[in-house]
Amino acid sequence: MATISSTISTRPTPPIPPASQAHEPLKRDLAHRLKHTILAHSSACSLAFYILFLSGDGDLSLPSRLLSPHTWLVASLAWTVGVLPVVVLRKAILSADATGATSPARTMAVALSKPSTRRALAVYTVSALFLLALHMYDAPTLKESVHLSLFVKSRKHPFYLNGRLIFLVMAQAWFALCFAVRNIMLERFVFRWSRNASSNTTSVYLNLPILFMTIGLFTLLSLTAYNVIVGLTRMIVLPILIRIPVISAILRPLAAHFVRGPWTLILPLRHHSLEFRAFVLGWITLANWEFAETLFDVHIPQPIYVSHTTADPNVTLVSGTTSSNLVFLHFTYAELRNIATDSNPSSSTRRTALFSDQKFIPSLWSTLTRASLLRLGEDYQTLLRRGAPAPPPPTTTATTAAVTSKLSNPPSTPILRQPICKPPQQSPLSRILNTFASDSDLSKATNEVVAEVESAARDVHVPELFRSVAPSPASVVPISSSAVPPSSATQKPSAIVDPRALVARAVHAWGGSMVQYIPPQIRLLSADLYQWATRERIHKCAEKALPHRDLDALIIESLSALVCASLTEDRYGTVQRDIPRILEALVSFLVAVEEYKEEVRGMYMALAGGNANAVAGAGMQEEVFTQEQERTHAEVAKATEIIDIVEDALKTGISDIVRTFGDKLSAFRVPQKTAKRLQLFF
Repeated sequence: MATISSTISTRPTPPIPPASQAHEPLKRDLAHRLKHTILAHSSACSLAFYILFLSGDGDLSLPSRLLSPHTWLVASLAWTVGVLPVVVLRKAILSADATGATSPARTMAVALSKPSTRRALAVYTVSALFLLALHMYDAPTLKESVHLSLFVKSRKHPFYLNGRLIFLVMAQAWFALCFAVRNIMLERFVFRWSRNASSNTTSVYLNLPILFMTIGLFTLLSLTAYNVIVGLTRMIVLPILIRIPVISAILRPLAAHFVRGPWTLILPLRHHSLEFRAFVLGWITLANWEFAETLFDVHIPQPIYVSHTTADPNVTLVSGTTSSNLVFLHFTYAELRNIATDSNPSSSTRRTALFSDQKFIPSLWSTLTRASLLRLGEDYQTLLRRGAPAPPPPTTTATTAAVTSKLSNPPSTPILRQPICKPPQQSPLSRILNTFASDSDLSKATNEVVAEVESAARDVHVPELFRSVAPSPASVVPISSSAVPPSSATQKPSAIVDPRALVARAVHAWGGSMVQYIPPQIRLLSADLYQWATRERIHKCAEKALPHRDLDALIIESLSALVCASLTEDRYGTVQRDIPRILEALVSFLVAVEEYKEEVRGMYMALAGGNANAVAGAGMQEEVFTQEQERTHAEVAKATEIIDIVEDALKTGISDIVRTFGDKLSAFRVPQKTAKRLQLFF
C-alpha cells in the first residue's frame, strides 16, 4: 500500500527571545538622548563660556567675537578636549550597583580599589590640562601679563622653572582631583533612578544660577586649600628634599629658588592676577563639567517606552523583565507599570492579550511572574542580611570524602599484635632489677600517693588573690618534643620580616611620639575629623539593606496592578493560580521591611531614652549629647524615607488586591501567617 502523506507536523514551541535581542531599540533611544540632548546642550554651554570669558580676542566686541570663525573653532576644540571626555567617561563607567559603603572613609576606599576610579581621575586631569594649554595658546597676551614662560629669565640660572606656570598647572590638576572626589562622595557613577524627575531641560536652565554659585564656592574653597598645601610644601617638604643627596642633584638646578623668599602663605596676597586667573580657569572648567553631569543625571533616568515600536509589544516587554542589566530592568518595569495602571482601551487590550497568550512555554505571564518574584526574593534576602553579601554555598567535599573512605575501606577484624604465649619465667635477680627499672608495683604505689596528696591540696582553701595569679590548667600549653629542636636553647629562631609591617610599625611609633607635641585643640579637631570619616551613617545602612528599592517599588506596583486587572480581563484564570504565592511574597517582604523600620527607629529611641540616664554634667558633655541626638534623628529620618519607598508600595499593592477581590480571596489557600496579616487590610 502506498503511504498516505499528511500535512500535520509537530512544531516546537518557540521560546521567548532574550532581552538582548528584544530590547535592542532601548539602546538606540539612549544613544539618541545622549547625542541630541546631553552633548548638544553641554556644547552650547561650553561655547558660551569660552566666547564670553576665555576668548583670546578679548579686545574685540561681543558681536565681533560671535562672528569670528577663529573663536568658534577654538571654542569647539575646547569643548572637544575639555567636556566631551567627561561625558563619555560617565557613560562608560556608569554602574547600577551601589557601593554599599556606610561611611565616607569606606566610600573612598571602595572607590580607590576600582580601576575605573583611577581612569576617571586621569581623564579629569588630562582634560583640565588641555583646557589650560588651549587657553594659553589662544591668549598670547596672557603670557606677557602673567609671565607664563617655562623657565625664568636668568642668565645665572637658566633652568630655573617658572613658579607661576607650575602654580597654574598644579591648580588645574588639583581642581580635577577635588571634582573627582566630590563625584565619588556623591556616588555619581552609580545609576540613580528618579521617578519624579522632569522630562525637559527647562528646570536645569532655571537652576543655572544656583549651579554656578555652588561651583564658584566649591572652586574658591578648593583654591584656598590648594594655596595652603602649596605653602606648606614650600616651607617644609621642599627644603627637606633639597638636603637629600641624590634628589638634591636633580632639584637644585630646577627649583632651588623656591625655598627662598618671604613666607609662602602670604604670597597669594602679592599675586592677585595669578590667583584670579587660576580661579577663573578652575571655575569655568568645573562649571562645564557640572552642567554636563547634571544633564546626565536628569535625562538618562527618564522612562523610555519602546515596546510599541515592535511587532509584538507584549513579548518585547516580558523579555525585558529577564534582563540581567538593572538599568534596563528599571525602564522595562516603568513601562510595564504604565500599561498596568492605564485605563485606556488600548492598554486593556494589551493586558488581556498578555494574560491569554499561550504561544510560548512557559507562557508570558508565567515568565513575567517568575522573573519578578525572583528579583523581589533576592532583594528580600539582602534585606534579611542587612546588606551583607550572600554566604558561600556549603561545600560537601569533606562529607563526600568521608563517605567514600567508608565505602572503600570497610571495617575489618583488628589484628592482635601482642604475644599470646606465656612469657618465660625470669630469675629472682632479674625480677629485682626490673622492679627498680620499670613501672613496678612500687612505682605504681608511689604515683597513687602523689595523686592523693595533690587531691588533698586542691581541697584546701586557697585565697582568691593567689587563685588569680596561679596558672590554670588551660593556660599551660604542652610543648611537643618535635616542635623544639635540640639546639633551641642556643639558636635564635629565624623569621621572615615583612617590609610593609616594619614601615607600618615605624609610622605608628613615629606618630605616637609626635602626638604629645601637637596642641590639644588640633588633637581634638583631628579626633572629630577621624570620627566623622569613619562613623557609619544610619541612612547609608538603609541604602545598603535596600539597594534596589526603586526597582522593587516598580515591580510591586506593576504586579499588584496586573493582579487587580485580571479580575475582569483574565479570561482563562491564568493569573488566579499565582495570586497565593504573589500575596505570600508581598506579605513576607512587608513584614521584613516593617521589622527593619522598627529597628532603625529604635536607634533614636534608645538614644533619646538614655537622656535621663546620661552622666550628669554641664557644658561640653550636654552639648555633645544634644548634637549626637540631633544627628541621629536626622539620619533616622533619612533612613525612614528610604524604607518608605518599598513599604508604601507594598501596603498600597496588597490593599489594592484585597479590596479588588474582597471575599473571593477565601477561595485561595495561603499560609496561616499570611492570612492573618491580610485580615488587617480588610
